[in-house]
Amino acid sequence: MKPQRQPWTRWLLAAAKLAVFAVLCWFIYSALTTANEQLNGRTWHVEPAWLVLSGALYLLGLLPAALFWHRVLLETGQQARLGESLRAYYISQLGKYVPGKWMVILLRRALLRGPGVENTVVAASVFFETLSMLAVGSAMAALVLILWHRHQPLLIAAAVGSMLLLGLPTIPVLFQWLMRMLGIGKLNPTAGAKFSRIGWRTLVVAWLTMAVGWLVQGMSLWATLRGMEATTAGPFEDLWLHTTTVSLSIVAGFLSQIPAGLAVREWISSEFLQPQYGAGVAIISAIIFRFVLLVSELAISIILYAVGWRRLARPAVEPELTASSNHEPDRLGARRGAGSH
Repeated sequence: MKPQRQPWTRWLLAAAKLAVFAVLCWFIYSALTTANEQLNGRTWHVEPAWLVLSGALYLLGLLPAALFWHRVLLETGQQARLGESLRAYYISQLGKYVPGKWMVILLRRALLRGPGVENTVVAASVFFETLSMLAVGSAMAALVLILWHRHQPLLIAAAVGSMLLLGLPTIPVLFQWLMRMLGIGKLNPTAGAKFSRIGWRTLVVAWLTMAVGWLVQGMSLWATLRGMEATTAGPFEDLWLHTTTVSLSIVAGFLSQIPAGLAVREWISSEFLQPQYGAGVAIISAIIFRFVLLVSELAISIILYAVGWRRLARPAVEPELTASSNHEPDRLGARRGAGSH
């Protein structure tokens, strides 16, 4: 019976996601209609320089999570270089636009070269890093909501619930148990034990640095709003609002399992920004911000892929030079020997 139910389960999940996506699209369409009415008669334009700054801040905000993933690889015994880890991390961000989460894992493993890298450990490390980053974002959003928005208990409950749901599995002991439950131990019996090597000091430092990364991503949203002339304030004013908007929208997009959280992130973002900036600016800024993130991810991926591709051509020549230099003393010794005879 089980093999017969699996296709129905997949179809049911796909239909549920499609229904949620359709509802969200309807909400966004309604918001766009309202936005168009509010923006009629208003002249505004977008400054490209601010959008470039927004993209740069977004990529910078991802750096703490990328460094944490590299640290996880090292502590689980993987022979990964820092440059290769960062390159694989940033390029793999494009994988989230493909249905499912397998493309992110595939890209990271494909870009980490060398025999000292295990497929199962790399796959598990991707989930470990992703859950940790999203748990930090949920925790920051929960803190902001508790301090300044106590009149929204549902949002507080959602943020706290997301923090627990995503954060508890990143405790090394629980993560090791989760790997056993998922049957990863059958593929690699030593994979789970390797994650028990991750110390609490590493986790605490990671949470603190990734919290800073979320703040920088909040500044990225501010730069988009600044480029739309929706605000003239500095990056630290309303930083908590911008950070919470970015973090909760990304967390909600991840939990929805819709590729890249399409429509989910825009809806959450517009709901948070609407009280401060109005419905028109809220929905349009969410769409422009999505465009900025996509362009920045494409740009950094092209740059890093090109840099890595150029480096791949070098080892083909270097071994020959090394081999010739290693044999050079033998040739000299042979000539000396022949001369002595």
